[in-house]
Parts: sequence; structure tokens; C-alpha cells
Amino acid sequence: MNQHTFKLLAGTCRWTARVLGSLFVLVLLAIAIGEGVPNPFTQPLRVELGFLGLGLIMLGSLTGWRWDLAAGIVSVTGWCVFVLAVMLPKRPNAFVWALAVPAVLFLASALLRRHRDTPA
Repeated sequence: MNQHTFKLLAGTCRWTARVLGSLFVLVLLAIAIGEGVPNPFTQPLRVELGFLGLGLIMLGSLTGWRWDLAAGIVSVTGWCVFVLAVMLPKRPNAFVWALAVPAVLFLASALLRRHRDTPA
């Protein structure tokens, strides 16, 4: 692949992740506002860790507007915390898997940009 292809793929991954991540932040905020956020300090540890995971996912999605690699790392970490705290032993549903998509795209964008910038 030539440099232009890497640049195009990196940009596509970055902008897709930004749009999807922002939509997920809006959906999660709408759910929180509609359902009401309980006091996290009165919840069981699993629920508190779930809130932490969702917060990291949202923070990573918003960080992606500036830093791809940091956004991917923070979002993947948040997703793992959420899945381990809330979803196990059940399997993650489609919405939970979809929350990981922006993180993977941010990481792909960062790797493609790094590969593009290295001399051949």
C-alpha cells in the first residue's frame, strides 16, 4: 500500500470512530437522564465498576477528537472493566460489542498513521 492509502484509511477510521463515539456518548447520556443516575456510592461494587467502565468509554470517545491512541486505550480499558464487572458470566450483547467499535477504530487509526509516517 502506498502512503495515500494509509492516510485515507486512517482518516476513515478516525472519523468513523469520532462519529460513532459521539453518538454512543449521547445515547448513554440520554439513558442516564431518562432513567436517572442512582447514587454510585450506595450501589454494589459491580455496579460501581460498571459506571467506571462506562465513564472511561465516554471519556475515551471524547478524547478521540484530539488523540487517537489515548482514546483507543482509554476506551478499550473502560470496555474491559464494564464487561468484566457487569456482563460476566453472561455474554455481551450487540450493544456492548458496539461500544468497543470506536475504540478499535481509534487504535486502527493511530496504527495506520504511525505506519504511514515511518519511512519505507
